[in-house]
Formats: sequence, structure tokens, C-alpha cells
Amino acid sequence: MVTTLSTKLEKNVTSTALYRSAVTYLALGLAAGLYYRTLTHAQDFEGTTVLGLAHTHFLALGFMISLILLLLVRTVTIPADRVSRAVMWTYHAGMALTAGMLVFKGTGEVLGWWVDRPMWAGISGTGHILLTVAFTLAMISLGRGLKASPRASTAA
Repeated sequence: MVTTLSTKLEKNVTSTALYRSAVTYLALGLAAGLYYRTLTHAQDFEGTTVLGLAHTHFLALGFMISLILLLLVRTVTIPADRVSRAVMWTYHAGMALTAGMLVFKGTGEVLGWWVDRPMWAGISGTGHILLTVAFTLAMISLGRGLKASPRASTAA
């Protein structure tokens, strides 16, 4: 009974955390879209900028992936182990670096002070690497959950 209660508690905490991250990324995505539109309009900017990509990165990589992970956690018994915790920390760090650099670089492009430097590409690349690591760890965790899940053996 205690193990069942602790498993349910861990599952609920994970589900709640994923729900909160989905809501946060939705709000950030909508705010990024509003910021892009407002800034480019106020500056009469008509060129191309990566600022518009922040909106889609927050919505697609943040909001939608959080919802997909939430659905997987609710349907597959994913163990709440170190791998699962590492997925979330790595995922959020990768999102912060990737989308943060898009907003930073895009703002500089619109305002006219942006100068490309290898350092900026390195920071952005690190964000993408962290996202790749998070997705890899998520697949490992999902595989472990499918192996351990009694539903997986009856469905196969």
C-alpha cells in the first residue's frame, strides 16, 4: 500500500510539474509572439529576424512537448528515477538557452545592434544540444516504462 501511494504521489507531482511547464511555455510563446509583433511594428522593421522563431520554439518545443510528455506520463508508468528528473532539468535548461538566445539575437537584429560572434552561436548550440540530450533521456525513460508496465505486455 505504501509503495502504491508513493508511486501515485510521484506520478501526480510529475503530472503537475508537466502541466505547469506546459502552461508556462504557452504563456511565454504567446508573450514572445506579442513582443515580436510589437517591437517590429514600433521600429518599422521589415527585414528578417530570428525573433519570430522564439514564438514557435516556445509553443512547439515548450508547450506541445510538455503536453505530449504529460500524456505519456499519464498513460505509461514511467519510473520517477534519476533519468526522469534529468529529462526535465535538461529540457528546461535547453529551452531557456535556445529560446532565450532567439529573443536576445532577434531583439538585437530589430534594434540594429546585433553583431554575430562565435560565442553566441555556441550558446545557442548548447541549448540545442541540451534539448537533444533531454529527448534522448526521455526515450530511455519511456522505454524503461514500457518494459515495466503491465499494460505493455498485455497489449503486445
